[in-house]
Amino acid sequence: MSASYEDQEILELSENESRVLWALIKYPEETDQTIHSMIRMKKSTFSSIKTRLREQGFFERVYVPNFPKIGFELFLIMFGQLNRFSTFEERMRVAGDSLKEFVEDFYVVSESNKAFNLSISENFTEYSKNQEKFYQMYSEQKFLTREGMKSEAFPFEISRIRAFLDYDAIIAKHFNFESSNYSNELVIPYGKTKKQKLSKAEKKVLVGLVEFPEESDTFIAEKVNVSRNTVANAKKKFHKQGIVFPRIIPNLDKLGFKILVFTYRKFNAKTTMEQREEAAELVRKNLSPFFYVSKNLDGFLISAHKSFEEYNLAMDEVMRYYLKNEYITDEPITFTMSIPNLKYIKEFNFLPMVKKILGFDPNTDLIDL
Repeated sequence: MSASYEDQEILELSENESRVLWALIKYPEETDQTIHSMIRMKKSTFSSIKTRLREQGFFERVYVPNFPKIGFELFLIMFGQLNRFSTFEERMRVAGDSLKEFVEDFYVVSESNKAFNLSISENFTEYSKNQEKFYQMYSEQKFLTREGMKSEAFPFEISRIRAFLDYDAIIAKHFNFESSNYSNELVIPYGKTKKQKLSKAEKKVLVGLVEFPEESDTFIAEKVNVSRNTVANAKKKFHKQGIVFPRIIPNLDKLGFKILVFTYRKFNAKTTMEQREEAAELVRKNLSPFFYVSKNLDGFLISAHKSFEEYNLAMDEVMRYYLKNEYITDEPITFTMSIPNLKYIKEFNFLPMVKKILGFDPNTDLIDL
């Protein structure tokens, strides 16, 4: 969903369209029949609205691998200021191909002289290989400021991931619906996690789901060269063991959001995640982040807002609470970025990293796995 702002038409959704979009986002694992029953809408009405919203580009469906359950150890972020005398086009001309080959990166965003990226890595060594190449390229070309880019690691075992592509809060707030609280049963688990054993056929099905999240079992079976029954059985196993989970990603451009905000903050070393538990709902209520990750000493979140004024009011309330309770000692590092002007190098691309962690060549077609 990286079309430029000029290509986006901001449309006002009807009440029924708003309900359908929000319900799809809130209940991504449910069937259409379950969802239209939950929101008390006729099946035909629900189906026609869903089809129309998809065709108009209001949302897309993705399957997200449950990273620690298939062998990944780290969630990593990199963020910072770029040399304002270099342009995005110049950076892509020199380093674009290399950046796209870093399979651990799944979300890489730039705007003017600011950038951040999110990565998932099997271990720190694998991530460091990419990091060193990146710094070498960008330093040689003088793309970095003196401060450069900053990297932080969030090991899954000690990090609490409250939101990962979770747009329930932001869309509920946008349409004035009731959003549920954060659940203690996190989708991506906190603590020691056992890696799940998968057969080669199951690995191929997992790759197929990530590549074709909207397609039928029959279509995926043909693409990865297994039987339809194998796909159906693998999906049941994945659901039962939480190996992969669906997400619905709304088109923030079309919904009229203007500001994307990346925030990194260090916490007071005297506090723990458990002691800051009550602050999580305040963050959800005010900032509604769709990424929200913390460990004892630091954390980051990514949120979207309709205006600077809306964001500033929300952030001020959160900061007053943090300061009052001495949860933080320094001002957060915050990048506010214009959604209309964002440049995406990668946008929620999990396929190459999934192929690699499962032992497949990231550049191999599905049929040849």
